[in-house]
Amino acid sequence: MTDDNRPVLTLTEPHRGENKIIRRILIGMYDYYSGLDPESLTVTADFPIADVQPGENLAGKFARVNEGVLEWKLSEPITSLNRGTLTVSVRDKQGNISRIERTLSVGTATAGR
Repeated sequence: MTDDNRPVLTLTEPHRGENKIIRRILIGMYDYYSGLDPESLTVTADFPIADVQPGENLAGKFARVNEGVLEWKLSEPITSLNRGTLTVSVRDKQGNISRIERTLSVGTATAGR
């Protein structure tokens, strides 16, 4: 038997579209069969966050909150962003990949939905 199901992946915060402020990034992930490959997690933004440049992997910034729940509490909240994209992906041990691409804005009404 092989695992042909992609992992379950959620990006709870920030929300799609307009956000008033971003204080944290919250991710949930789980795989029912073969288990997650923890080294495969990538989180990238096309805008700078804290001391990280656009396009760099943010995965190392996250702390485990519960089983399958990771959180990055930003030291400086994001209060203004015209438009940006967060991309999150994770792979299970069988090689199946789940990916979320979220377009958002902060403090403006111009985000793509």
